[in-house]
Amino acid sequence: MVARSRPVSQLLFMQYAVMWLFGDVVKEKKEEKPPVSSDDGTPDFSPPPEKSQSEQVTIKDPGLALSGRLPLGARLVGKQTKELISIPVDALTKHTIVLAGSGSGKTVLVRRLVEEAALLGIPAIVIDSANDLARMGDRWSTPPENWSDGDRQKAERYHQNTQVAVWTPGREAGNPLSLEPLPDLAAVKNDPEELDQAADMARDALQEIVAPGKAQTAILKRGILKAALMYFAKDGGGRLPDLIELLSDLPLEAGGGIADAGKKAQAMADSLRAEILNNPLLRQSGSALDPSVLFGLDNHSGKTRISILNFVGLPSLEAQQQFLNQLFMTLFTWIKKNPAPKDQPLRGLLVLDEAKDFVPSIRSTPCKASLNRLAAQARKYGLGLIFATQAPKSIDHNIIANCSTQFYGRANSPTAIEVIEEQLRQRGGSGQDIARLEQGQFYATSERLPIPTKILTPLCLSDHPSSPLGESDVLERARRSRNRL
Repeated sequence: MVARSRPVSQLLFMQYAVMWLFGDVVKEKKEEKPPVSSDDGTPDFSPPPEKSQSEQVTIKDPGLALSGRLPLGARLVGKQTKELISIPVDALTKHTIVLAGSGSGKTVLVRRLVEEAALLGIPAIVIDSANDLARMGDRWSTPPENWSDGDRQKAERYHQNTQVAVWTPGREAGNPLSLEPLPDLAAVKNDPEELDQAADMARDALQEIVAPGKAQTAILKRGILKAALMYFAKDGGGRLPDLIELLSDLPLEAGGGIADAGKKAQAMADSLRAEILNNPLLRQSGSALDPSVLFGLDNHSGKTRISILNFVGLPSLEAQQQFLNQLFMTLFTWIKKNPAPKDQPLRGLLVLDEAKDFVPSIRSTPCKASLNRLAAQARKYGLGLIFATQAPKSIDHNIIANCSTQFYGRANSPTAIEVIEEQLRQRGGSGQDIARLEQGQFYATSERLPIPTKILTPLCLSDHPSSPLGESDVLERARRSRNRL
């Protein structure tokens, strides 16, 4: 009788141990609720008050000092919040996507995921194209009413132990990044498959400058460029000026056997020289686009770095796509050379909000191919990608397929509702209420949460007003970052 009732496993502190050892969800006994600790540490056996669905959850954090686990939110049953749901942090290496419409709490969820990861010592590179992520280093002026004591403590730890750096590629007045349009090809020269992919990415990044169009001459030039990049990598690689020098006097064996390769290569070298003169991103000063710096591996303070790459200096979508293409290429070769240590399964996170602008489902963009290649390879080396979008049908299906952890929030358009319901049905859920979910409510699935679980997510730990920052506010935060680095 005693064995059947399992009294020890129903003790609160044992439930946390069981959750840590055996899974993501500690199931409750239907006939009784586990006690929740009150503020003074005394177990409270009184039933919890009724909550409306619109209320933000106050989650009692069991310490999530449960090492190596990332909290997601509280399981929702009807209007009641239940146990805390978490996943192993290494699940993030298999990528994450948030599919949710405007007003769903999507951005808050993404920010909280990054903040929780930072509390575990995991750095992040966060793409901020809408000026609503550069506040991740700001404290709330007034703590949210629905914060628990655990949230207050976490926020204090987050701000003490995290270094948020705001970067402004294209804007010298902030904290600029210089653009190097070549990845470190030498880093993958001993792996034929990855070298081939890296050379393809570099060719794709340069071909609109040196070999645009579909004419036969352009096709020949692209072939010569690919052959020259392969030769360049095996000869030690280097930066763009080094490649220009190679193209100016191309060795016979570096031309891929194409007739007049040397003459065509010299013309490409001249096109690249002209691009450097015309493109401010290629000639500006500032820190090099170095993942080691963005992830804070140069940081001797012991703080975890979150690098916010703000696009206030890149007003056109094409310029943003070109910059991201360079970032993705650089990460592709860098992570191969700097994989996650054995005792740290996750080297860092790359976060891309409004992903449909960069990896659309139908048309091509300057960064689409490189991001798909990065997503396919990054998990092997411990780089986790987080995507978010309001329009799930508008994002490349390969991105969704590459994400093992998925969040589905309120959708607003009939098309988005249809796509999300289908995604949930494929995973054993129904999603019939997806259009009625309230702010902060999401369905979550992961390898350890195979059936979609409805959760209520907490507010972020850093300040998040309703309106985005203005340009001058972004630049001020960027200047402060530059002075601290």
